[in-house]
Amino acid sequence: MTVGATFLILLNRFGHANTFWLYAGFNAVFLLLFTWVLAPETKGVTLEHIECKLMNGASPRDIGA
Repeated sequence: MTVGATFLILLNRFGHANTFWLYAGFNAVFLLLFTWVLAPETKGVTLEHIECKLMNGASPRDIGA
């Protein structure tokens, strides 16, 4: 909805390439925020440990602890 509501305005104001790069930049920032906030850290955790925690009902955010 946001893209649809702002696309023509940005296209007329900034041009084709700048509108693309603006949306690409927003996507990169939101992907980094999503990964940092919602993706759990599982470095050094075995797959068996992760599977065991998930099978016991742990939330995905807590599987790396």
